[in-house]
Amino acid sequence: MLNMSQNIMNTVYIAHCMNADPDQHWYVWLEQQLKLLNVTVERIFLADASHPDPEIWQTCLEAQLKKMDEQSIVVAHGLSCVAVARYLTKKLQQKTIKAGIFIAGFNESIPNYPALDSFINHCKIDAGILRLNIQRRVVIFSSNNPIVPVPFSFKFSHLLNAQLIEVAQAGHFRAEDGYSEFPQLLPIIQALLKVELS
Repeated sequence: MLNMSQNIMNTVYIAHCMNADPDQHWYVWLEQQLKLLNVTVERIFLADASHPDPEIWQTCLEAQLKKMDEQSIVVAHGLSCVAVARYLTKKLQQKTIKAGIFIAGFNESIPNYPALDSFINHCKIDAGILRLNIQRRVVIFSSNNPIVPVPFSFKFSHLLNAQLIEVAQAGHFRAEDGYSEFPQLLPIIQALLKVELS
């Protein structure tokens, strides 16, 4: 019962990737699994995800993440990783959150996607603030991601001083890559839920 009462205090926020919405890929599955553990879950909507605008995404994050606190865990996927990192840079000046999990995370221009350069350049982050005020940081990467090259996630992990976890042959962690469920992610979140942080 103790773990249940602790988990009720936690909220997990899930931010979707580009060309997606909160009902796609593994997001609904993860919400269902976490609710079985009595964890509050919020799936974040990022507007016009086929043509992402950095300011609009920041507005969406502000509207939906403003209640986050030291018991909050934020899970971001793909392009939302850099958008969330930018948002947290601004909002964690005076507060902390429990964890950030960045799936296929990156924060620099990626090959074959020059249209995203302005979005990425707009999302300036302060690694010092993120290291200090996201108490646990995890970057998950795939060995065969067709969008985000592996070294980009390595560098993002190093920037955040994050735990780096490989999932083999997972593509970009989308439904078309076989990820309408994400069983490797659940125990990572479960472990974070059990950790009492100061």
